[in-house]
Amino acid sequence: MKQVNGYITEQEPWKVAKDDSPEGKARLATILYTAAEALRAVAVLLNPVMPETSQKLWDSLGAEASLGALAEQRIEDAATWGRLAPGATVTKGAVLFPRLEEKPTA
Repeated sequence: MKQVNGYITEQEPWKVAKDDSPEGKARLATILYTAAEALRAVAVLLNPVMPETSQKLWDSLGAEASLGALAEQRIEDAATWGRLAPGATVTKGAVLFPRLEEKPTA
């Protein structure tokens, strides 16, 4: 997850989205697909130890429509790139890993 977050931070899709040229749109599509595909693999790999969180991520990616149920996914296939259907509808879900906030000490 840290690498996916780093990729998103480095690629700055919020800035790329402002480029309305065909090249800008293609670059944005590549960035978003790369992030979604990486998160698909994360969902499969984390499913045995975090099934509820992984299912929420799987649902947000719209992966079930093209790949089937998360429970049916093989860990051996998680690294196979390009399994998520291009153009899949990704929806915003709940925060999966809330940021921990330190309470000030007195």
